[in-house]
Amino acid sequence: MLTTMTRFLLSASPFEASAKDDDRDDTGVKAPVVSLRAALKTTAAVVFLSGFGVTSIALATPAVKAGIASAMASKAQIDIRVGRNDSAGRIEIYGSTGSRASVRRDNGQVVVRLPGNLRPDIGDLSANPPEGVRSVSLRQDSRATELLITLKDGVESHFGRADGAVFVQIDLPKSQVLPTRGEASITLQELERKVGVAPTADETVQVQAAAIDGGVDLSFPFTAPVGASVFRRGESVWIVFDKDAELKLPATLRDGKLITAAAFARNDGFTALRLTAPAGAVTASVENGTWRVRVGGRSINTEQVSEVSVARDDTTGASALAVNMAGAGRVAWIRDPAIGDRMAVITARGPVKRLMSERTTPQAALGTTAQGLVVERMSPDVTVDVSGDIVTISRPKGLSLSAPAQWARAEDETIKTLEYKAAAFPSLMDEENWSKLPTGGPMSGFLSRYNQLQQQAADEADKGIGATTGARLSLARFLIGQGLNFEAIGVLDLLGKQTPAVLGDPQFRGLRVMAKIMAGRYRDARVDLDSTALTSDPAADLWRGYVAVQEGHFAEARQSFKDGAGALDVFPATWRTRFAAANAYAAYQTNDLTAAKDIITYAVSQNAPPLETLEAQLVQAQIFEGLGDKNRALKMYDAIARAPVGRIAMPAQMRAARLNLALGRSKSDDTLDKLNGLRYRWRGDDAELELLSTIGDIYLGQGRYRQALETLKSSGQQFAGRPDALPIQAKLNTAFRGLFLDGQADGLQPVEALGLFYDFRDLTPIGADGDEMVRRLARRLMDVDLLDQAADLLQYQIDNRLQGVAKASVASDVAAIQLMNRQPEKALQALWKTRTSLLPKPVMAERRILEARALTELGRTEHALEVLGPDNSGDAMDIRADIAWRDKDWAKAGAILEKRLGDRWKRDGALSLDDESRLIRAGVAYSLMSDQRSLSRLADRFGKFAEGAQSPEAVHVALAGMDNGPINAQDFAVAASKADSFTGWVAGMKKRLRDKAATPLPGAGSQRTAANQAPAAPKA
Repeated sequence: MLTTMTRFLLSASPFEASAKDDDRDDTGVKAPVVSLRAALKTTAAVVFLSGFGVTSIALATPAVKAGIASAMASKAQIDIRVGRNDSAGRIEIYGSTGSRASVRRDNGQVVVRLPGNLRPDIGDLSANPPEGVRSVSLRQDSRATELLITLKDGVESHFGRADGAVFVQIDLPKSQVLPTRGEASITLQELERKVGVAPTADETVQVQAAAIDGGVDLSFPFTAPVGASVFRRGESVWIVFDKDAELKLPATLRDGKLITAAAFARNDGFTALRLTAPAGAVTASVENGTWRVRVGGRSINTEQVSEVSVARDDTTGASALAVNMAGAGRVAWIRDPAIGDRMAVITARGPVKRLMSERTTPQAALGTTAQGLVVERMSPDVTVDVSGDIVTISRPKGLSLSAPAQWARAEDETIKTLEYKAAAFPSLMDEENWSKLPTGGPMSGFLSRYNQLQQQAADEADKGIGATTGARLSLARFLIGQGLNFEAIGVLDLLGKQTPAVLGDPQFRGLRVMAKIMAGRYRDARVDLDSTALTSDPAADLWRGYVAVQEGHFAEARQSFKDGAGALDVFPATWRTRFAAANAYAAYQTNDLTAAKDIITYAVSQNAPPLETLEAQLVQAQIFEGLGDKNRALKMYDAIARAPVGRIAMPAQMRAARLNLALGRSKSDDTLDKLNGLRYRWRGDDAELELLSTIGDIYLGQGRYRQALETLKSSGQQFAGRPDALPIQAKLNTAFRGLFLDGQADGLQPVEALGLFYDFRDLTPIGADGDEMVRRLARRLMDVDLLDQAADLLQYQIDNRLQGVAKASVASDVAAIQLMNRQPEKALQALWKTRTSLLPKPVMAERRILEARALTELGRTEHALEVLGPDNSGDAMDIRADIAWRDKDWAKAGAILEKRLGDRWKRDGALSLDDESRLIRAGVAYSLMSDQRSLSRLADRFGKFAEGAQSPEAVHVALAGMDNGPINAQDFAVAASKADSFTGWVAGMKKRLRDKAATPLPGAGSQRTAANQAPAAPKA
């Protein structure tokens, strides 16, 4: 039985088909994190899955995807891991279901019985089983799934449980010599160091590197002819030899320009070298056993280069691909550490044989190569076999290929992609073929072709509701290919009315989606995209993602692009670029900048028309700006700004101007001039929305609040209902809140602030924040004695927005303002109209004081005293003193005023305005009643405050009395006039209202009702 450490070593290679995850590169040394850009230029499927943690890509038909979704077990349920060395193999089964498996022997087979009906993924295990295993298969009954492991003759096995897993140990006879395998798995040299025995290489090869013709030339001088495979995957260049060799890499290999990293691994008779080379073509040649590989620069000149032949093979009953490649060697199964998927690499002897154009099926793809073959993006059950010069790619149920007749091609025709079944991707765009026009003869040209298709469609429609739909769909395809999208929509809508059954046809739905999207009718396109006919179409997922980006639903777009990744490679270059650029923009908007950079690199690398590439580069510049590379972004903006098309040039000009301002290279006024010029040159799309937002930001930064609010508000109204307009509305609301809730408008004149508030009062938030804004603005108006306007603002709140305690509290403020404005009748109206029971004591006390003061101002002193009742608070005593003063009850007035002064004489410091007024009035009252004793007491206690008083002469006169010294009756009258209690009350009330405006209304959280929906302020 193997030890735990040995079991770990057997299963630790990330290149094995069922290997344990690791982050080491193929040298076994801990590698830096590999960017997902490594997948960019090879397959859009990998690109669109970047950032989602997906480590294996498999294109599948809708039926296969549905089967996987319903029956396949996840690794959390059944996780099969394989380890192997020269003397033993081991299969371990983990997971919530796998760990409960039982194992038995049955007639030369080891049977692992897994409870339940989940089917484990055995694609890697069956394709690359451990030594001693003849085959691996599955069978099911109603209660369990059984994994059948058939052993070779003479091979022993034992099984058990260890470390939370069920294991099957396979022991090879000691005398058995391992045969040469048809398949091999590249493992890490780190594994060799852990085991402690590093196998000796068959040969040591001194690799030579030289800079030639703008590229880097690598020479591999083997002593005997070997097979090789050379190809690029994204930013990686793979060079695989079918010989176990120790490569001596020169220090000059990593030049930092073309080649930034290099690492190799060897195992089972293979050596694989992986170079990190972000750019540059790859070519290969061979002479006298020496392989030459050039990265970048001019291609290696050689006449001995041939194309491998790819053909359909139906001889076994299941569709397969047969590749005729002279000198084909063996298959190396390699797991790419940059992407995480498994690929089959087939080497070949010289001369050079390459595959210039990628061949794609839903279950596997043949990548482009400079030498040999590589099969990638495989379903788990795909097998690759080599027999002589024929390489066969197949699967048990066959590959999804087109009809055999469609494989008949002229010998000199370059096959770009393998044909798909129409059912696999019903939403697939094929503009190039749909738009082709016949040449030569009387039926050449657009009009002839259009008339022909239109007549066929009319003849088909005349057959009634049960007629076929092929002719009408062909007419729609032709119209879409010619860019006549609205006409195509008309044809398809009429077809749907004439033949309702076609609404369930995926191809009909897919065509209508394309026509609507290219006509800009994104909302209408969603109706067809949401139909069940397109549920399992990966191509429809790409259209869903594209529509989501146009509508501003970026998170939804990311998920849709991920789901549709398997269909991206079959679209024409124009739409590959558009889809990838849209996906990159969605990643940028969701702040996934790393994924955005990887995806946009793929987008701009497609062979799309120049304008399409420019649009993608515009997104790329935004991503560079988001990543902090602003100088590079600015150069790209300046270059794109010279484009002859406004929809490309205008956003570039806008972003360049904005970036120049951010970098301090232009002033805000100059930037505004440029942006406002663009504002009236380009209207109606996302660029205008971004432009208005930018202008609003600059205005806010300058403190030009009215212009900022007007600009932001106009953009919000124009693009109302769009998700990408929500940030504009949020910015507008935030700016308004900042002005009237956070104090930014305090620098404006109160009248100017009031006008700004009235003009944009619809931005006032509902609830407590809106009410606080109004109270703060009313306080500012009150400070500059704009009392009527302040009272109107608060009265509107009372009438339309407040209830209960909050309403009664604000009514108190209105009453106070009306009293300050010498309007006691209006003060009483505000109080009496808002009477309610169960108010908090502080609110009731405040309202009682204000009512009594208003009644006092009206001369209804007896009623005022009834309202005050037993209240002995300071405010109540002040009102009683005022009433006694009005009634010329000097004894009572003097006594109350002196009592209000209390023991203030014991403390030093100047008197407040209220206390000074009380002191003067108390002295006047004692003098008027000739109470010399009280006047002397008052003078003894408070005489020291006369020098520091605001009106020292009045204090001296009041404390001296009318019968003392040179003071005459006129001086005494002047002193009495300066003791007006109203002025002191106004000053104190203003301070109280300012303090009150900074605190929440009592009961505001629970007393608001639907009345809060009213505007915050009345019309100006």
